[in-house]
Amino acid sequence: MAADDGRIVFSDLDGTLINSAKRGGKDDIVIERKNKEDISCITRRQAVLFPQLSNIIPVTTRSIEQYRRIKIEGFDPEYALCSNGGNLIVGGKVSEDWFCCSKKLCKESEEEIKRLCSVLETDKHRCFEIRTVDELFLFTKSKDPQKTLENLGKSELCGCYSTGEKIYVFPKQLSKGNAVKRLAEVLGIEKNLIACAGDSAIDVSMLNEAYTAVFTDNIPESCVDAPEKIICSKTGFEEFVTCYSYSHSIIKRI
Repeated sequence: MAADDGRIVFSDLDGTLINSAKRGGKDDIVIERKNKEDISCITRRQAVLFPQLSNIIPVTTRSIEQYRRIKIEGFDPEYALCSNGGNLIVGGKVSEDWFCCSKKLCKESEEEIKRLCSVLETDKHRCFEIRTVDELFLFTKSKDPQKTLENLGKSELCGCYSTGEKIYVFPKQLSKGNAVKRLAEVLGIEKNLIACAGDSAIDVSMLNEAYTAVFTDNIPESCVDAPEKIICSKTGFEEFVTCYSYSHSIIKRI
């Protein structure tokens, strides 16, 4: 895959391309439901632009199942990175080769993941079960995320993050940045054609693989090492990223 005067946009999903239905506007279009509850939405302007986009590769912490719940009319990316990059979906099918490679990369962190899981099991702030997502990383929730992160401490073999009440524990090699780097090599995408978009600390490693990094102002600019930076307010960020992708969507397939 190559681009003429365009960009391949590796983009986070929640909070970057799609919005929570709880925070959406009254005219927004619901694109994800679970148990009859509205989960995610997009604006009407996004709904017009999405079917015209062929240059977006979603990169998400969502499990494969959660990713497949999203239904945007006319938009079905050829590639998507799920499970924080541990799984690659190509043409709607999960790549077993990619997953096996991810498991090998994460093997050195196996014992550390078990240790941190034990820490979470006794954490008094935890308010949700501990899940192993797609056999790759840990997920739970906390009433006091900062305290839970302090209890987990620093680890050389794992990365611990919080977004709101959600807690994630990733093997060191299971990062969005590594996933973007791996896929760019497979597809032959040159660095100067890579744009990455994100809105949280989990996205920083991916932003650092970009030539153009598009991110919200809650991420310190000093954390992002990209030749070009576009820093945005959180308000309307999802629509901005969609419009940015549309304006750089001249794609030629090889």
